[in-house]
Amino acid sequence: MNKTVIDLLRHGEVQGGACFRGSQDDPLTEAGWQQMQQQTQTHHWQAIISSPLKRCRLFAEHLSQEQQIPLQIEDNLREIHFGDWEGKSSEEINQLSPQLLQQFYQNPMEYHPPAAEPLLDFQQRVTQSWHSLLNNYSGQHILLITHAGVIRLLFSMIFKLPYPQCFQFEIPAANLTRFSHFKSDENPFTQLNFHQPPPPSNKKLP
Repeated sequence: MNKTVIDLLRHGEVQGGACFRGSQDDPLTEAGWQQMQQQTQTHHWQAIISSPLKRCRLFAEHLSQEQQIPLQIEDNLREIHFGDWEGKSSEEINQLSPQLLQQFYQNPMEYHPPAAEPLLDFQQRVTQSWHSLLNNYSGQHILLITHAGVIRLLFSMIFKLPYPQCFQFEIPAANLTRFSHFKSDENPFTQLNFHQPPPPSNKKLP
């Protein structure tokens, strides 16, 4: 049975604070960069695949050069575009559109931000990318550097969960998740190996 190991690394802390940051292309903070270094210093992969957005791509380029690992930029692994919610906090959205945020979490297929990327389109591109990577990197151990929305969607797809249930998974900055995909003619399946947040910061509180 052929085994492919896929590690999913969410980007670290991003400049600008917590908000609906889909296509908004902000870089990592210094702390975010350190979070990702901590999560990758004891691992080695055969290939790195990254979202094109700076909060993923810049670290992926650094890691690729540092460990001499081939890098592929995969546009389909970018975060969903939040339309009019881009760059806004939950508090700001609640002020502009009372109830819509809660409706979005409960039924994102029907309720979504104005001018946002349709969830079905997001699902199709991420699913297409996932199956393509499994074929192209079959039997290898690869690292995907991507976003919380992409990771939640993969949980939904792999475990056949309704997408709203995936908001119950906490995916903190620089979280590392490992899946093993076993390919066979009769019964291919994917197994969750671990779901690991970054280690606590060593910074002293003032």
